[in-house]
Amino acid sequence: MAEPAAETPAPGTISMVLMADPVSLSVVRQRFRVWLADLAWPDEEVDDIVLAVNEAVSNAVEHADAPGFASEVRVAARQFSESDGGRRIVVGVSDNRRWCPPGVQRGLGMLMIRTCMDDVRFESDHEVTTTLMTSVRVAPHRRG
Repeated sequence: MAEPAAETPAPGTISMVLMADPVSLSVVRQRFRVWLADLAWPDEEVDDIVLAVNEAVSNAVEHADAPGFASEVRVAARQFSESDGGRRIVVGVSDNRRWCPPGVQRGLGMLMIRTCMDDVRFESDHEVTTTLMTSVRVAPHRRG
């Protein structure tokens, strides 16, 4: 099944290990929506983050060696505050496959990720590809 490994994350973080299976996409979307709501993230920015993460996980699932069996997708994110109080989300999506050679841009999914996030980078070595994404800046959260 596509259930993430259970961990107790630090406040302002989320972390999942998913099977490289299409079922994992609904799990990651739902968990990110709940997490962003808990952070009081602005509704107008939630969809962009969820869409970008979904696409990055989809790429990892699509390029897995053995979908649904031995391959895993790791997703980790955290909220961070800038010196003026503005907030951003940084997300990393990693898989155990090198699928994105340096300098190569893939399809419309990458364009969608770049449109939804403020900064997108890819890191690849012989065994792992990681998509690093940083959201647009949002205003400080005002309680009360």
